[in-house]
Amino acid sequence: MLKAHNVCLEVDGPPDSENNSTVHLLREVSFNIPPAHLVAIVGPSGCGKTTMLKVITGIHQQTSGDLLWDGRDLSDEEDLHPGDLGYVPQFSLAYDLLTVEESIGSAMAMRTQLAQTEDFIPALDHILEVTGLSQLSDRQVRVLSGGQKRRLGLALELVTDPCLLLCDEVTSGLDPKSEREITDLLRVLSRSHPKRVVINVTHSLASLDAYDSVMVMYQGVLTYHGPPGAMLHYFAVEHPEEIYLKLTERKAGDWHESWAKHRDAYYSSHGFDGKPTEPAEERARKSSGPSKTYVRESRSVALPEQAPSAEPQEIHPVEMPSMLTQLFELLRRRITIFRRDKAQVWMHLAMLVGFPLLVVIFALDGIKPLRALSTYQDSNIEQEFRQQGQHKEEQSKAGGLVSGLVMLQVVLVTLMASNNAAREIASERLILEREKLGGLHPFAYIGSKVIFLGMFVLAQSLWMGFFVDMVTGGLPGDLITKLILLVLASAAMTSVCLGISALSKTPEKATILCIYLVGFQLPLSGAVLTLPDWLENWVQPLVVAFWSWSGSLSSMRSTAFYDAVKQVTDTDIINPAIAGFVLFVHVLVGLGMCFIGVQRSQWDS
Repeated sequence: MLKAHNVCLEVDGPPDSENNSTVHLLREVSFNIPPAHLVAIVGPSGCGKTTMLKVITGIHQQTSGDLLWDGRDLSDEEDLHPGDLGYVPQFSLAYDLLTVEESIGSAMAMRTQLAQTEDFIPALDHILEVTGLSQLSDRQVRVLSGGQKRRLGLALELVTDPCLLLCDEVTSGLDPKSEREITDLLRVLSRSHPKRVVINVTHSLASLDAYDSVMVMYQGVLTYHGPPGAMLHYFAVEHPEEIYLKLTERKAGDWHESWAKHRDAYYSSHGFDGKPTEPAEERARKSSGPSKTYVRESRSVALPEQAPSAEPQEIHPVEMPSMLTQLFELLRRRITIFRRDKAQVWMHLAMLVGFPLLVVIFALDGIKPLRALSTYQDSNIEQEFRQQGQHKEEQSKAGGLVSGLVMLQVVLVTLMASNNAAREIASERLILEREKLGGLHPFAYIGSKVIFLGMFVLAQSLWMGFFVDMVTGGLPGDLITKLILLVLASAAMTSVCLGISALSKTPEKATILCIYLVGFQLPLSGAVLTLPDWLENWVQPLVVAFWSWSGSLSSMRSTAFYDAVKQVTDTDIINPAIAGFVLFVHVLVGLGMCFIGVQRSQWDS
């Protein structure tokens, strides 16, 4: 049984309000919900329906009051086991490019240990059958109708056969036929487990007769909880649609006091007080009828044709998969989605090929003299310069060309890194939040992103370095050192942008911040415009491009090109080892930002 006793939720008022008073989102909400029960939470917009649901899930923590599941206080003790809780948001949280079967299979691999067993396919088929998705298993999510997506949302939560299934407006916006089908499915699901409680937040009052009980919320208080048939009598109305208007005739506090007086009598007569007048199992049997059960992982899953057994039954939570299992499943899923997104594939190929070509185009005028200069030893270059009357001018051109080519490579590599990571987490934030509720390990999620984006880091930066060096005939300096610094620059920008994506509320905001970050790399690096001394020491440690550019130029110390570069810039050129260390620190800082962002709840974004 699920019980709430005087549950309150208070938040600070708007900072621009006159007295900055506390806002009461929930006030002394108390209810009992017996097992094998389907309940609707209804009420006007902003009355606290979704807030109450999120308090039950643990997304929000009540400021006072008690919330109990099977006698266990969820506010004082540990939360529900991830396998015991199913939360279905209003809109389906699934990847558009996966099929229905792939989406459910991925959820099973992420939340159970069935993926590598012979029970995987039967369990998957069972969920497809229960939710009516068997004929749609090979369709991609993006082509599903609204009602089909709601069924998929339910299917994703049924992979662990949860005892507590919470649905946030899964029937909203549907046509009457689809709404009734989803409501009937919820009723079947409430009967298919001996302890299951199913709660659905809804605006619609059209299908309330399918629910075992209805909660009516108004301005954060509970004004009624009982059978839908008794609701009209309680509010003295003829039609459910008149209830919302009726609520406006009295203050919320008056409705709350009125319900407090009648609650015990209603609960006692309808079996909501923990002492049912008719066993919940008997009510379930009358509604469902006979059928068979399907057993997996020490839990009995009742199919719609069968009622739960009347015998007391111990329910064991499903065993969660290991962190590595989750990591590999996340990585497999991400690669599948990327492979099917043709626009993304072609864009990455265009950047991989086009950006190195862009560097070469800027170097065309200087390739010939660079090749000529590189055929001489340093002493020959110096001698050649002395023999020419325009020694200073040639040295300046050579230094400017080398410095510019190195910086252009670095900036383009960081631009590709920003494009790869800016939307990576922010664009799937709500899916992440749902999977966190289901037991997703943060390190598994971050690890999958690091591996996936790491493939782009290596491909883009190494190809950039090899291609430019090959076409130009070999830029001065140690090639291995320059390649390592390019990889570290790409990794650092990828990591920082991934952290920004994790901390951002929207993918658009993350993209803008990352664009700004890349845009300031060139001017703040000191490669083109030298910063004032008092500002340089504060800014340069934060600029990824500076360290990769500076370390690459430093690898030319044994050549005359180093003196040429020093002639065109007053910015300090740092040892490659120090530059590499600082870039590695950038990687760690970005991963730290990512971990903080992933841990932070952003359901309300």
